[in-house]
Amino acid sequence: MYKRQKIFAVTALFRFLKEAADYRVLIEGQKAFAAETGIAYRSIAKSMQDATDGQITYKDASQAAAIGSAAGLNPDQLNRLAASARNVSIALGRDVTDSFNRLIRGTTKAEPELLDELGIILRLEKATKVYAATIGKTAKDLTAYERQQAVFNEVLSQTEQKYGAIGDAV
Repeated sequence: MYKRQKIFAVTALFRFLKEAADYRVLIEGQKAFAAETGIAYRSIAKSMQDATDGQITYKDASQAAAIGSAAGLNPDQLNRLAASARNVSIALGRDVTDSFNRLIRGTTKAEPELLDELGIILRLEKATKVYAATIGKTAKDLTAYERQQAVFNEVLSQTEQKYGAIGDAV
């Protein structure tokens, strides 16, 4: 019995030290990136945490900020997805972090299967046609960035339509 407790304690200590090192690397990387690009992931991540009422970790918010920014989403769009994740989670009784990750990855990768569990039915063809019409193009003429924006608009539209009132009520 005593041996198992020792193993558990050593394992817990190792995990703690690893996570502390990962966090340090995350912060240093953000500082270096901000110095080079002017994009402050730290403030974007903090803003996304605020949008979820602190329901997601700084690490999750930071990773999503990097993924979303690389995919062409701006800080306001990331905050709106974070707030939507909170509303979806309240409505469906889901973990906020899981909903948040599904929204970020489902939007940036345009993967409908990640969004299905949240009640969001993404039809890429429809989303691109609607977006193209709003900017005076055809769907086949959209750039990669514009297709990304089409997906974002569709996902956000559905989350706000289905779950927006819940966030307001809470």
